[in-house]
Amino acid sequence: MEKKNWEDYFNALKAQDWETAKNSLQKIVLVERKNPQTYLKLGDIYQRTGDSVNAIVSYHQAAWLLRSQGFFQKAIALYKIILRLDPYNSEAISNSKELMMELETAKAPIPAVPVQEGPAAETEEEFAASLAEKTPESISSELFSGMSEEEVRQILSEISPLSFPPNAKVIEEGDSGDSMYIIKSGKARVIAHLFGKALDLATLETGDIFGEVAFLTGRPRTASVIADGPLEVYELSRPELEKIIDNNPSLLQKIEDFYECRVQDTIRKVKS
Repeated sequence: MEKKNWEDYFNALKAQDWETAKNSLQKIVLVERKNPQTYLKLGDIYQRTGDSVNAIVSYHQAAWLLRSQGFFQKAIALYKIILRLDPYNSEAISNSKELMMELETAKAPIPAVPVQEGPAAETEEEFAASLAEKTPESISSELFSGMSEEEVRQILSEISPLSFPPNAKVIEEGDSGDSMYIIKSGKARVIAHLFGKALDLATLETGDIFGEVAFLTGRPRTASVIADGPLEVYELSRPELEKIIDNNPSLLQKIEDFYECRVQDTIRKVKS
């Protein structure tokens, strides 16, 4: 039954049938009471349908579970969403301040690492081949697993890479937009702000993806992504992604799974 509810949810998400998606998640929540991602998804659906009261309730539940599991920065991101819906929400203000203090206390100096010259840029064919490889340590390989190298190359051949100079913003926190991006070469930093403080959430490298939150939820960008040196990215617009998903239906669930599991940098920062 639970598997069917998830299938119904993903089908409804693809069809933008928010009522069915909400009903499916409400059934899943009864079983997965300790899964913060289920409450997060439910909050997103409530927000889509204009029910901000229940959205805030769901986001608070997701944030509480994330905090109890040690994912402080993800919890802070949820409190930011709550404060966009209700700027005077005392619980969100209090909890986010507490978490930021805990993160500040947990921070430790990171030793400087000598800068090394990166490898030569890959050709389009080499990059497509690397994305199609099924190596577990590669985020994009997981995303594109199940596709042939030819299919990945065909997708990339229809998109022109975008180039950004050092310190340029690829996406800006709070902006609208639902494109998703793949880094072709270079690095980028993920930065979010709360109560006037900048939070360094992650460093992204070649092959990493970003922008999936806005694509999946329709929410404004939750963080800025800034080029850390020269940067090239592929931008996949919503129509392009939906076309790819039509041909590879499992991709939507992979994007959802990736959205749920992007915690490596958070764990490192909390334990540092």
